[in-house]
Amino acid sequence: MKEIQKIFYFILVLLFIISCAKPSEPDPIEGILSIEHKFETSGYARDIHVSDSNLYIAEDQAGYSIFDLDSNELISRHMSFILENNPVLFENVRAITAVEDENLLFVYDLYGTNAIYPFDMTDKVNPSILVPIIGHTSNIVQFNSDINSLGGADLYWTNGSVYSFGRFDEFWEPNNYIFQNSLGGFDKDNDNIYLAAEQLGFHIIDKGSGEVLSTTDTEAEALDVKIVDNYAIVALRQSGFAVYDVSDSSVPVLVSQKETNEYIYTIDFEEDYLVLGSHNGGVYLYDISDITDPALLGNLNSDKIGYTYEAVLHNSKIYASTRQGVYKIGIN
Repeated sequence: MKEIQKIFYFILVLLFIISCAKPSEPDPIEGILSIEHKFETSGYARDIHVSDSNLYIAEDQAGYSIFDLDSNELISRHMSFILENNPVLFENVRAITAVEDENLLFVYDLYGTNAIYPFDMTDKVNPSILVPIIGHTSNIVQFNSDINSLGGADLYWTNGSVYSFGRFDEFWEPNNYIFQNSLGGFDKDNDNIYLAAEQLGFHIIDKGSGEVLSTTDTEAEALDVKIVDNYAIVALRQSGFAVYDVSDSSVPVLVSQKETNEYIYTIDFEEDYLVLGSHNGGVYLYDISDITDPALLGNLNSDKIGYTYEAVLHNSKIYASTRQGVYKIGIN
C-alpha cells in the first residue's frame, strides 16, 4: 500500500512540474557565450554605460566607478557618504550615462537628494561636479544620453508617467511629455519615440509634438523596447519578447514572439545580435539576421553571473551588470 502511495505522489509531482513548464521555452545553454572578465564592484551594479574606451558603473549604495576597457583596470571609484573624497553624498546611484566627446558624466541618485548629478570628467580620477538636475527625477527607469550638435549633451529618461528630454550645456534645458500610465524603457528614431507602457503595451509617439500615434496591446507587461530598422523588439516580462513591424506607426503588426525561461527586463542590440537582460535568467543572446525569426545562440543564467539588472552589447561583447559585479562576455 505504501509503495502505491509513493508512486501516486510521484506522478502528482511530475504532472505539476510538467504543467508549470512552457513547451516553447528554450533549454538554458551557454552556446557561444563565455565569460572573459569580471569587473569587481563594491555595490550592486545597477546600471552601466559602455564606450569604446571606458566602462561606467552605477554601484547603488556604493556610489559609482570608472574602468579602463583596454586594461580592465579601475580608473576611479567614488563612494557614497565619504565627503572628503567626493563632492556629493550619494545614497543610491541607480543610473549612469556619459558623453565622452564633451567630457560629461551624468549620475542619478535615487534617494537622498533624488537628483541627476552632471560631472565634468576631463579628469576621470577626480570628476568635478556641475549644476545638479532636478524635476521629474524620482524613480527614473531608463536614462540615456547623446552628444548635442550645438555642444553639450542631450538627455532622455522615463519616470512614472513622464518622458523627459532636453539639452545640458552647463545648465539643463528641460522638456517633457506626460502620459496617463507608468512608462518603462524606450527608444527613438528620427521621427518617433517608442515607449514601453507596462500593462498597456507600448506607445509610438510623434517626436516633435508628443502626440500618441498608436498604443499596441501586448500579451504581457511591456518593460523595454528597441527599434531595429522598421521593427520594434519589445520585452514582455513574463512572456519573453515580441517583434512588431512598425513601418506603419499607426498600426504595428506582430510578426514573432519568443518565450524564455525567465522574465525579461531589458533589451539591447548590435548588428545581427540581440541581448536580453533577465534577473534570474542572466543574459540571453539571439541572432536577429532574420529579425522575423530570432534564433537563440546562448544563455548564461544567474548561477553563472549573478542576478542580472542589465545587458549591453558593445563591439561584439556583452556587458552584464549584476549583483556580483559586471561581466564582460565573449561571443565565440
